[in-house]
Amino acid sequence: MRSAASERAEEELYRLQAEFCKGLAHPKRIHILRVLKDGERTVNDLARLTGLPQANVSQHLALLRQFGLLTTRRAGTSIYYSISDRRIVEACDLVRSCIGDRLKRSQMVLAVSP
Repeated sequence: MRSAASERAEEELYRLQAEFCKGLAHPKRIHILRVLKDGERTVNDLARLTGLPQANVSQHLALLRQFGLLTTRRAGTSIYYSISDRRIVEACDLVRSCIGDRLKRSQMVLAVSP
């Protein structure tokens, strides 16, 4: 039997995991993370590489930082954003792979349906 403290700790971990996942819950933020997969970038770099307005990129970056997915480094007047933990990239790649497999299965079912 688990203690009340153990149950509270587990509930807190569930809450933190849900908060973390909120950072991934927008297509544009996932796009930004995919660009950052190759290394740190400035807001201007990210706006150019994603095709998003700079103000929009800045809003998404603020949320990604808030959820702990990004870190920053200042160099002169520039701020460089990078992924805080490489496992975030692995998690995104894993989810993307699962979705790809699911889509392939769906297409196979459609192909053999009368």
